[in-house]
Amino acid sequence: MKFGDYCKDKALLLLFNGAALLALSVFLALLGNQKTAIFLIGLVWILVAAGYLLADYFLRRNYFRELDQVLSELDQRYLIAEVMKPGHRLADRLYWEILRKSNKSVIEKIHQMEDSQKEYKEYVESWIHEVKTPITAAKLICENHKDEDTKRVLAELDEIENQVEKILYSARMEQVWKDYRIHPVSLRQTVLSAISAQKRHLRQSGISIDLDMEETLVSTDEKWVEFILKQIFSNSMKYKRQTNAVIRIYTRPGERQKSLVIEDNGWGIPREDVGRIFQKGFTGKNGRREGSHATGMGLYLCKRLCDKLGIGISCESEAGAYTRMILTFPDSDHNKLSGSLPKKESCKNER
Repeated sequence: MKFGDYCKDKALLLLFNGAALLALSVFLALLGNQKTAIFLIGLVWILVAAGYLLADYFLRRNYFRELDQVLSELDQRYLIAEVMKPGHRLADRLYWEILRKSNKSVIEKIHQMEDSQKEYKEYVESWIHEVKTPITAAKLICENHKDEDTKRVLAELDEIENQVEKILYSARMEQVWKDYRIHPVSLRQTVLSAISAQKRHLRQSGISIDLDMEETLVSTDEKWVEFILKQIFSNSMKYKRQTNAVIRIYTRPGERQKSLVIEDNGWGIPREDVGRIFQKGFTGKNGRREGSHATGMGLYLCKRLCDKLGIGISCESEAGAYTRMILTFPDSDHNKLSGSLPKKESCKNER
């Protein structure tokens, strides 16, 4: 609180005191008092008023500074009325009581919304587990009656399962800590698992996988990383080139970190869109092309999950040439796993 602002707030009181002092001086002069006496009385009046105003200013300033400090230390700032001191003035106590009642109403409303949101998330998770049963049954039927049509149906069922997973991970995003376990994970095996989960869709899309990475340990949760990789693969398939489409997967070593690079030779991303691809609902120019069916949720979920897991995610791209998604795992263990597979492997999908 600035002294100038305080004086502006007390302008009416200052004007009243000035008018009263002027009236008293005139009255004393009419009674025949000496000018020296009138001056001394006026000086005492001014000193007393100034002393009161200065003392009140410092008390108010300290009070609001203390409130501001308490507010800055609160994680949930709407609870300020529960921890603040009511103050020594009647107006302060009345304001405190009004604020406390208002905050109580806000807290009750927040609890109602949290309960409602919790029930909805529980319903979504329950629905996801229920819907997986008919998907699995349909896959088994197709596996037992394989032909060209059922192969296409299986690929579409994989895509449906991927979309269902998006809903599940989105519902669990705010409580990732309940469903993940950070431990040493084979990055290469996690990549192979994600490729295997998408193999039918990759094969149907006609995309080849060029895997060039060593067996390396990173500290993360393989299930969540696999989901992130599948979303990146899905984007690569969605924006692939018509011929000779390929996804290259390799690692970049760094000091106290390891970067996993997923690079495709598809449409690429326009320069003006690269900085916005992780925004919720953003589809960009590519997403508005005919037949892309983009929702702008895949990379948004990837970014949110990476933030939760402490993984860096970035993108390098050139329109019409390539898109390179980079996952950076900090404080990774660079020691090679014993019995690692050959460094270079090319996974060609059957057309």
